[in-house]
Amino acid sequence: MRRPMIQGMRPLVTLLLVALFCTQAWQSLPSASSLEEDQLSPLYSSSSATRVVITSPVYSLTADEVVMFEATLYDAVNNVVSEQVNWACSNGTITSDGTFYPWSAGTISIEAFSGNLTDVFNITVQAGVGQTLRIMTSQAQAKVANTLEANLIDARGNSKPATDVVWDLDGVYAGVGTPQWTPTELGDVHVKARLNQMEDNRMVEVVAGDPYEFQFDDNLLLRSGESVYLTVSLIDQYGFEMNHTDAGYKTWTSENGTMSPVGRYTATYPGVWNLTVSAGNVTGTSTIRVVPADASLSQLSIVGDHSTYTAGETYELVTMRTDANGYTGSFTPPLENFTTSSGGLSFADGRVYWTPGTMGTHQLNVIDEGAASTIDVEIHHGTAIDAVLELEPSTLRVGQQSTLSFWAVDEMGNKWLVNGTMELLGGNASHFQSYEGYATLSPRVLEMWRIEGSWYDALTNIRFEPSFQQSTLTGQLAFIELNGANEVLASDVPLDLDPQFFDGFGNPLDPIGLNWTVDGVDATVELLLSGYLWMPTNVGGHEIRANADGIFATIRLTVVAGEARNLVTDQELGLTVNAGVPSELYIQVIDAHGNMAPATNVSTDLNATFGVIEASPSGNGYWDFTGKTSGSYQLILMSDDAVHTIDLLIQPGAAVRVVAELDGFDIAQGDTVLLQLQGVDKYDNLVIVEPENTSISCSAGKAKYVTGDTWEVKVSSAGDDRSCTVNWNGLITQRFFDVEPVLLGGAVGSTNTAMTLGSFLLGLILVTLIVLVRRVNNAEENEEWVEHAFEEEYEDAEDADYENDDDTTPSDTSHNQTPSPDTTIDLSPERKASLAAQAAEVGVMQAAPGSVQGESGWYVDVSEEIQFWNVGADGSWTKVK
Repeated sequence: MRRPMIQGMRPLVTLLLVALFCTQAWQSLPSASSLEEDQLSPLYSSSSATRVVITSPVYSLTADEVVMFEATLYDAVNNVVSEQVNWACSNGTITSDGTFYPWSAGTISIEAFSGNLTDVFNITVQAGVGQTLRIMTSQAQAKVANTLEANLIDARGNSKPATDVVWDLDGVYAGVGTPQWTPTELGDVHVKARLNQMEDNRMVEVVAGDPYEFQFDDNLLLRSGESVYLTVSLIDQYGFEMNHTDAGYKTWTSENGTMSPVGRYTATYPGVWNLTVSAGNVTGTSTIRVVPADASLSQLSIVGDHSTYTAGETYELVTMRTDANGYTGSFTPPLENFTTSSGGLSFADGRVYWTPGTMGTHQLNVIDEGAASTIDVEIHHGTAIDAVLELEPSTLRVGQQSTLSFWAVDEMGNKWLVNGTMELLGGNASHFQSYEGYATLSPRVLEMWRIEGSWYDALTNIRFEPSFQQSTLTGQLAFIELNGANEVLASDVPLDLDPQFFDGFGNPLDPIGLNWTVDGVDATVELLLSGYLWMPTNVGGHEIRANADGIFATIRLTVVAGEARNLVTDQELGLTVNAGVPSELYIQVIDAHGNMAPATNVSTDLNATFGVIEASPSGNGYWDFTGKTSGSYQLILMSDDAVHTIDLLIQPGAAVRVVAELDGFDIAQGDTVLLQLQGVDKYDNLVIVEPENTSISCSAGKAKYVTGDTWEVKVSSAGDDRSCTVNWNGLITQRFFDVEPVLLGGAVGSTNTAMTLGSFLLGLILVTLIVLVRRVNNAEENEEWVEHAFEEEYEDAEDADYENDDDTTPSDTSHNQTPSPDTTIDLSPERKASLAAQAAEVGVMQAAPGSVQGESGWYVDVSEEIQFWNVGADGSWTKVK
């Protein structure tokens, strides 16, 4: 019981605890600020202040920062007094609560005062963060090390030295930081400074240093009696000029003549006189040359006493002038007034100098204010500084004599022969001849020559040992050789002419430009462009000629047709041959240039069983084609890559035998059979049998020509081993066969025919008897009818017998009668015309009536002429009449 009660009160207890917690949380707590004020609030004295003290958290700051000062008032016993404090500062801004905003960098005085009490606090203000970069170097001295400096400027305009600055001078890198810069010349220099993203540009003037010396003008010259204001320039120790007044007041003095305080000099006597100017410790000296006032008399002369004049030495030239006042002195006219035939003239320090060049006598000329003067001077070579061995001509050539001379050389290039010795170290000694001061060389082959010389100069005590080394060059062109002489060249094969050049001693020469002609026509350009490859186009003989320097080379060669590109024959319309009979065919090849030549290599893909082609003994290009199998073909001819096709017709050849064939095997007496004749050549081709040249005799009956190769045989005789003998153009064959006997001797044909005819006659007789019997039964009418009927029958029988007699008698007569040339035959014009037309159609004479075709008898030809021909047993035909 108790346990369930406790569990039932648990929610109530929980609610009670939550209520108590919330009540405590809602109670107010003291704030942190109140506690802090209670702790920090001082106890102020009510006494009067005797001093004021400024306190600061820092002793220095930058111009970008702010600081708050505090001022405390104390009484006599150091108790804090609460009174109003006022603030002031020597630079910047300070508020009433002591907040200081600095402006300029430096030491700033902060003043706090209350009544008569004052306190001052000094704080250091430094430049803040740099906002801009400023170059501080504005001027530099030449030839003196100058430091490049730059400052950073903060937002208040305060500056401080910048570090890590990158410097450029006229676009050229000069260093980092504060590098040293030494200018070499005066003028403005573009200086660029860069630091991070800041940059400054400035033109810095380079000026001269401290005054060091006065300088007069060069080559001061004045005529006697004349005056001139002297001018000087002021320079520093490095020679850079500055304003001449920078040294102060100047004092002037002269050795001869008069000098004014301002530097005006008046000349008196001719000569060279000293001049001086000074200002403090800066001085300057020079000389002035005073010459006669005019040139009444003037003579060119060389300064100094010289016994000889040497090339390469320098000599001063002056004129000795005498003026109208009688003053005589040396004078140097302008350089352009002098002329010389050798060497060079120069002007230096107000004087004219002559340096002779080549050896020999040379002339000097001058014009001095209209007065001309001339002197002749003999120039000798100078001291030898070198020795050389020189060849004349300058190159060694085979077959050419050259001279090698021993020369000494001075500094001006003058050369003179010396008596030096020469030693041959390389070359043919038999072609070398040495003399005094020179030697001769006459090479014959290509070789290397080396000669060493030796000469002792007693004047300078120097031994000179020059050497000469040179390879012999080939001589003049003497022969030209060309490739291809007497060759047989195909028209599509290029010929490399490969010209070779030789001198008179057989030495090969380098290639030389040639003029070319081919068959008399200029071909220089074509052969040069092709690299001397000549491509023939026309067949036949050709002449190629080349020449250079008057030397000619000629070759002759034969050009034949090139590779076959096509073929042509003399039977382009078609070739017709008889089997077994060689037929000559002329075949030519056609090359790429259209040239034609006999074909010497021809083949065909025609099967050898149809025909073969072989070279003919008639010569090149002639080929014999022998057909074998008759028919129409395409004859494909091949030669190299060329293929050509012509029509081919092979006809049967000459018959070697004749074949006779009957159209049946069961032949009976009275039958008419067909006999077919065919000729066969040696290749088994069938040959048409001409009926006019054919004779047939059969033991079984008579043969008669029908058409083509067919004859008709009327079989009249029965028996075994019957035969037909055929004779055609001397070819004889026999055809054996059996003939069966038939009724009536075959008069009406075969046995079947006779039986059929007999059956027909019996039937006819029976019908007649039946009719007669019926008519007999009809009294009188029947008698008349029978009589009449028998009369008609007898008449028909008599007529039939008469007709049979007519048909048989002529046949027997014609068969038994043999035509004779003695008999006369008479044919009507219509009959002759008909036979002539048949002869023209078949091409064979036609037998006249009474004559058998192919046997002796009368014949009609196409001209309607009647002729008698005798046919022999051997098949020969002989005209009798």
